[in-house]
Amino acid sequence: MALRSRRRLATLAAGSALALAVTGGALSAIAAPSGNASTTAGKNPSTDGPNAPTGQDTSSAVVRLSLDPAASTASQTGGTLKLTSQAASNQRAQLAKQRNQFKQWLKTNAPKAKVTGEYDIAVNAVAVTLNGTALSVLRSAPGVVSADYQAVYRPLANEDPDLQLIRGMDGWTAAAPAGGPENAGTGVQVAIVDTGIDVTHPCFDDSGFPATKQLGDTRFTNNKVIVAKVFNNKAANLRLTPEAIQDHGTHVAGTVACNAHTPASVQGADIPYDPSGVAPGAQLGNYNVFPGQVDNARSEDILNALQAAAADGMDVINMSLGGDASGTQDLLTMAVDNLDRAGIVVAVASGNSGPGRGTVGSP
Repeated sequence: MALRSRRRLATLAAGSALALAVTGGALSAIAAPSGNASTTAGKNPSTDGPNAPTGQDTSSAVVRLSLDPAASTASQTGGTLKLTSQAASNQRAQLAKQRNQFKQWLKTNAPKAKVTGEYDIAVNAVAVTLNGTALSVLRSAPGVVSADYQAVYRPLANEDPDLQLIRGMDGWTAAAPAGGPENAGTGVQVAIVDTGIDVTHPCFDDSGFPATKQLGDTRFTNNKVIVAKVFNNKAANLRLTPEAIQDHGTHVAGTVACNAHTPASVQGADIPYDPSGVAPGAQLGNYNVFPGQVDNARSEDILNALQAAAADGMDVINMSLGGDASGTQDLLTMAVDNLDRAGIVVAVASGNSGPGRGTVGSP
């Protein structure tokens, strides 16, 4: 199958010589989350009512609770997150108890609000459909640290440099001096939080890759793309699947781990070189937050994807998305920081809004 487009998208390398993840383009928030993270009750003009900023889903919110997430237990297990450890199990039990207390509080004090998502690995939080409930009401609940509208993210294409510009060849030599470029990244699993990965593309031919347990919708997996999951709160009703209908995620995944020297053409014309990913030997996970023709994802969808990637044991998470860095420290930022501290490399878009101070967006 030929490459369907030659959009060249801005790149950011992250990770070590053994695990390089690259953001191929950006999925940009329409507007930054700008809610006040204050725990005090009362009306907040920036996030309540008619003054709510654009680029947010004002029908739903993400609520952060006070206990530390399970990722915080990594320091007790040698700096690596181990969900099977006693410390993590104990912490998750406490987190479940706090979330249940919050849900019971909702039934009494805000019965119209409904919890639609729960998170305990990267952040301790819940997603809530408001049904007319004010954020100030949620902020008054015991144990609530912050409550803000969910941000909305959309794909945004930009130019990216050639592999040589990020010294990818040097990385191959350092990562796999004996095994050749096709082995750079071997043993590393990279989650692509994006529009999906076209598993039929020759970049993701699994010939030579080890037989690996495949997760999610296995119609869209092989031994190269080992996970295919969809994250959208209406996925079941709309019959959405992890299939890559849009091409942005496939491009990003190819930038990260396209098999070494894969022949490609554009509309039937052979291009003058055979593309390679930064880490050709890596395996990939498709965490589709823009399924079908859906062109935006909320905080809830992305938090679900991050949680699943961590639970699935991904070593690297790539998110070619971001919002305005001038807003509050939103939950996605906190999730990225907590996963990073737990030993998971998270790469996010950088440079798409630059140059200049404050142009590296959230998260």
